[in-house]
Amino acid sequence: MSVDVRPVRDDELPAVAELVARAYVVDGLITPDHEYVEELRAAADRAARATVLVAVEPDGTVAGTVTLAVPPSSYAEIAAEGEAEIRMLAVDPAARGRGLGEVLMRAATDRARDAGARTLVLTTIDTMRSAHRLYERLGLVRAPERDWGDDPDYQLWVYVAPLRPAAEVR
Repeated sequence: MSVDVRPVRDDELPAVAELVARAYVVDGLITPDHEYVEELRAAADRAARATVLVAVEPDGTVAGTVTLAVPPSSYAEIAAEGEAEIRMLAVDPAARGRGLGEVLMRAATDRARDAGARTLVLTTIDTMRSAHRLYERLGLVRAPERDWGDDPDYQLWVYVAPLRPAAEVR
């Protein structure tokens, strides 16, 4: 796979904003008029308050993205001290089936570890079965005691994984 995974550049933020919103809508996770679409499109705000990584094709096309947030970032909704939180993992529907979600998750995990996080956390919707399989394959486990939210349309599940220190991994 010949994609470059790196922090987003300012000129890529509009593409990231549209990619994330489009992926969530295409997957039927939200409707185009759902209030969360605005947050998904807030790529510039995310990049200012968290780490936004992109998977970029050789032709410069942004094919996927993920956000990594650590407290006190406002994007760290569930992360406690010593934890790093994965947010808004999305792969362009046209680029799926090539393992980009896994590549982005691994890159975000490495960044979290390098930043000194001891635990990786994320929230997912109960219906995101393919995402759950990816998370479990990468060593994350359900933490139902941390599930949250009060929206009757969505059950928000939490997954966690302990992170070994960077020195032990390399």
